[in-house]
Amino acid sequence: MAKLRAPLTLRLAFHAVRAAWVGLILFIVAWIWLVPATPMERDALSAPIGINRPEGLTAMRIARAMVHFAPERAAKLLSDASNGDISPELAGMLLRQVASGAPQPPATAPQPALGDDIDGPKFISRD
Repeated sequence: MAKLRAPLTLRLAFHAVRAAWVGLILFIVAWIWLVPATPMERDALSAPIGINRPEGLTAMRIARAMVHFAPERAAKLLSDASNGDISPELAGMLLRQVASGAPQPPATAPQPALGDDIDGPKFISRD
């Protein structure tokens, strides 16, 4: 029984396209998770200068990729993931806001417990 094989040129073309796709995916993954933040990204996330990977960088880069490659599709998927609680327009607006790195409201500092804010000696306890 004869075994059918595709011509060499088709196999080479297929493997070249597959290698290009794998390279693109690896490049995007490396950009998202391995590359340190640029000064613009650090500024957008309100991070100090010494921090290479500020909190929110991964989410910002993923949102930038989603908004760049398929904004309508990404907004629709986000809307569908929320079971329709978020409209596609609102989901698109949220994605663009995360992609721009709009600073999130800072977390409130923990309030000191009662009696911890005294000015005098700390070794005296209250009854």
